[in-house]
Amino acid sequence: MTAAPQSKRQPAPAPEASSLLALHSPALAGLEPRLHGVLTEALAHPGSLFRLRLVLALGRAQDLDDGVAGQLAAAVEFYHTASLLLDDLPCMDDAAQRRGRPCSHLLHGEAATILGALAFINRGYALVAEATAALPFHLRTEINRTLDRCLGPSGLVGGQALDLAFAQSPRTTRAVGRAALGKTAAMLRLALELPALAAGASPLERRQLRRLSVYWGLLYQGLDDLRDLRLAAATSAPKTDGRDSALGRPNLALASGLPSALARLHHLERLAGRSIGELVACGRFWSILQVFHRQLSAPLDSA
Repeated sequence: MTAAPQSKRQPAPAPEASSLLALHSPALAGLEPRLHGVLTEALAHPGSLFRLRLVLALGRAQDLDDGVAGQLAAAVEFYHTASLLLDDLPCMDDAAQRRGRPCSHLLHGEAATILGALAFINRGYALVAEATAALPFHLRTEINRTLDRCLGPSGLVGGQALDLAFAQSPRTTRAVGRAALGKTAAMLRLALELPALAAGASPLERRQLRRLSVYWGLLYQGLDDLRDLRLAAATSAPKTDGRDSALGRPNLALASGLPSALARLHHLERLAGRSIGELVACGRFWSILQVFHRQLSAPLDSA
């Protein structure tokens, strides 16, 4: 459960992307004030919306209905938002800041923050069900299996468990990678595969997307690990810095040293680029992935 790799100054999300969150948000009218505060605060400060924009772009590139693409995109972002709310809690990373603002549990309380995360998860599942209701049964079944793999014990939940237990592990680079595959790669796999499944992508394309999610996930998390070491605490930082070292959390640069970590990240960047090239050979619409690859790997230029 991690924030998207970003520069010190967070890019503002596109207006259309932000409006999708408002359009598909959990119902806010009449809520208990603290729960209302958690939800509205999270919706008002959504970060770069990398995953939402990725789902939306892939859906449109594959000629998905715009409403369906928007629902799937908002759902993935709501799962991610819920993971961040939980990640910052005192029993997890005990963070003080997220995206330059006090964490939700410090503003509205831990109980309301947990309930807010559940509200986003619940809304995400409802949106996926609505978006895929007209699909053939076998595709809906595969989408449900993908949600379970990416969000459950073999994905996000299991990855966070490995993250929390890392301090008691040998703290190897392999252990760092396992946690990143469960957390970050699983969420990117969901963002890549949901629109592909809804659009009827071939088994070959889906295998290549899963491979890309591994490379992207490890790269994504590795860049976030570097930032944790390098950024001084500042109001513009995406989250409280220095927590990986203080809490014994997985961090590629801490486990392998900075030169080795940088070499690995450059290697992952090349592997991801090669995977995208193979996808483009299957269909030109996959070229949209090159835009997101450049954005994701841009921090390597200054690393």
